[in-house]
Amino acid sequence: MIALIVAGVLLFLIALTLVRMFSGPTLYDRALAAVSAILKTALLCAAIAAASNAALWLDVALVLALSALALGAVVLKFFRVRSFQPPMPRGA
Repeated sequence: MIALIVAGVLLFLIALTLVRMFSGPTLYDRALAAVSAILKTALLCAAIAAASNAALWLDVALVLALSALALGAVVLKFFRVRSFQPPMPRGA
């Protein structure tokens, strides 16, 4: 019962995050909202797994959490360097 309540609250929070993602003032805000939406979706999958006793949902939650970690690292690298390429070596 508690897992279903948590799932409902998470659905509401995901909806608020999607509003932030589509109406964010900057590209950085939108990227962070996308990472946050993925993490909240992972939590939603974990709540569904707790409510239904299905281990498959935990695997989905783990994959989503790891992909959010990778996406967050990519977003931070892009906004710090403004490029996905490694820096060019300087002449000695």
